[in-house]
Amino acid sequence: MAAFYISGGACTVTIVAHRLSADFKVQRFALAHEPGQLRLDFPHAEIDAFAGEVGGLRYGLAEVIFEGLSAHLSQTRWQAASATASKLQVTTDRVQLEVGRVDLPRGVMIVRGAHGVELVAPHASLSDVSVRLLGPFGGGGGGPDPAATGPIPVVPEPALRQSQLRFLDGVSGELALTLRAELDLPVLGKRTLDQKLRVPIRDGSFDFRALERGLDWLEGTFLDIGLVERRVSVSWSVPIVGSAREIVAWSLDDDAHTLATFDRMPLRALADMRRKAGRDVRPADPRKKGVLRSLALNAVELQVSMVAPRSLEVGGGAILFGGDDAPGIVDLLVAGALIHPDGQGALRGKIGAIDTTIKDLTVGGVTVTADRLHLGTVEQLEVAFTGFVPTGVTATIDRVTASNLVLALGA
Repeated sequence: MAAFYISGGACTVTIVAHRLSADFKVQRFALAHEPGQLRLDFPHAEIDAFAGEVGGLRYGLAEVIFEGLSAHLSQTRWQAASATASKLQVTTDRVQLEVGRVDLPRGVMIVRGAHGVELVAPHASLSDVSVRLLGPFGGGGGGPDPAATGPIPVVPEPALRQSQLRFLDGVSGELALTLRAELDLPVLGKRTLDQKLRVPIRDGSFDFRALERGLDWLEGTFLDIGLVERRVSVSWSVPIVGSAREIVAWSLDDDAHTLATFDRMPLRALADMRRKAGRDVRPADPRKKGVLRSLALNAVELQVSMVAPRSLEVGGGAILFGGDDAPGIVDLLVAGALIHPDGQGALRGKIGAIDTTIKDLTVGGVTVTADRLHLGTVEQLEVAFTGFVPTGVTATIDRVTASNLVLALGA
């Protein structure tokens, strides 16, 4: 059910729980009454202060210009031969999107969909795009906080996130970083590991044994990196004095475990870091510290590209990276640092280009489908962290183009 009101140049449209408001300006219009429908035709229409709200989604445009606009009053259907808009803003509790300019040169149609209003465009071009995603993003790395005190709670094993990140299996490149760990070891006391590492990445995995071989002789005497049951573990031991004790580990699913038996660890497994829940991490005496005092990944430099096609299931839909004639991700460059525990860190980067196909991806109150969504140069990409847990993502993109774009609002 729809209601349509025009008064003094202002236009308000209410469609079920979807409300739009704007200042509407036209030079002339025609009223067409045909069997079963009533239609308004506007050769040229300008809309200022366009705003809408549906559920928790709010959006607005500073200015919209339609050419050849038709408004069907007996049903929810607006159609234009072409349209341009400026200063688009879309906001939900966890998503903030700003677009400097939107061009729809091949027309646009706004219709009533199965669960809300749908915007359909054969081709769309967006310039000066800024996106901000607010966390949290799923479960943490597991295990208790090493700095906390008191009884050790029983912590259920979190579900592994790596199975949802298989698109990373198409990544190749190189990772360089400086690993800095402050340890409080029996007999030896406080020790600091400060080690530069450089690891080639091939088909989304790296040789974790090469990390151990790359350690300085002295540090390698006390540290061990290896496969323990179903995890890649970093542990310490004092030669002759005692057995190895785990500092940090990464859990592995079935496929990752099989790969690890050949001394290779998939990048996607890095999403499932675990810290030992025991006396070594949280002693009963609050005056004592755990073995691992702090762990930092400094001077992180990641350079990768992704072969196609690869897919990612997310937001109730899927993202297909690349295709037969295009790579998925070109020239991803990332640099930064991560600090545990409770350190504020960030990874900042740049991406040459991203080619995707989007199917029923829901972000906030919007469901997106596009035959092809191409992101030009991502000039600024930043992922903020608390410890090793991501808390926010910010990206600035010079241009985004989409073919056969469908936006379902309120879905």
